[in-house]
Amino acid sequence: MIKFLHKNKGFSIIEVVVASAIVLLIGTGFTGALSQTIALSENALHIGQATSLLEEGAEAVKSIRDDSWTTISGLTVGTTYYLSFNNTTKKWALSTTANTIDSMYTRTVVVSAVNRSSTDDIASTGTVDASTKKVTINVSFNGRTGQVTKTLSLYISDIFN
Repeated sequence: MIKFLHKNKGFSIIEVVVASAIVLLIGTGFTGALSQTIALSENALHIGQATSLLEEGAEAVKSIRDDSWTTISGLTVGTTYYLSFNNTTKKWALSTTANTIDSMYTRTVVVSAVNRSSTDDIASTGTVDASTKKVTINVSFNGRTGQVTKTLSLYISDIFN
């Protein structure tokens, strides 16, 4: 007697559905991970740019100081200023007119008075030092999770007198 063996060739519909579901789950996970990686890379890029703008701001304020200390000493303490570069004179300037950089970043500069103790150390109280100012530079931008602000503070002095 001859037996006919039926061999299953191909996949059943259930196997195809299960395999498709597994591929879909892996693809969705990969897409989510890729999206998160892109978001983190974009955030790192913006933070790096903000850091560069902080450093540029510090150099710009020192450049203004080097050009004329009276420009720095004449600034109103606690007022928010904005840096701008004049392409004609090739010099930095501070003004109260707000501006943005690359339509994304806002850089502000605030000058504070500096007090000296009786031992000539910088202190929270004491005699006001007219030859030294504290400069706080902020760079802010809208990130994916909201407003991000980076800050740099430095002291500058009238080094030419």
